[in-house]
Amino acid sequence: MINRTREEVLDELAKVAAEAMARGEDGMKAVEDMGVPTSIAAEAWVIADRAEAKRWWQRVERTIDGEVIRKAIGGKA
Repeated sequence: MINRTREEVLDELAKVAAEAMARGEDGMKAVEDMGVPTSIAAEAWVIADRAEAKRWWQRVERTIDGEVIRKAIGGKA
C-alpha cells in the first residue's frame, strides 16, 4: 500500500514537472517549489524526462519509417 501511494504521488509530481517543462520552465524547480525534497523532485523530473525522451524517439522512428516508405514507393529503397 505504501509503495503504491508513493508511486501515485510520484506520478502526480512527474505531471507537474512535465507541465512546467512543456511551458519551457524548469520541471525540477517546479516540483521543489512545492516543498518537495530535492531527491524526490529529481526522481519526478527523471520520470517526466524519460516520458519526453520516449515521445521524441517515437517521432524519430515515425520519421524514419515514413522516409523508408517514401523511398520504397518511389523505387529507391
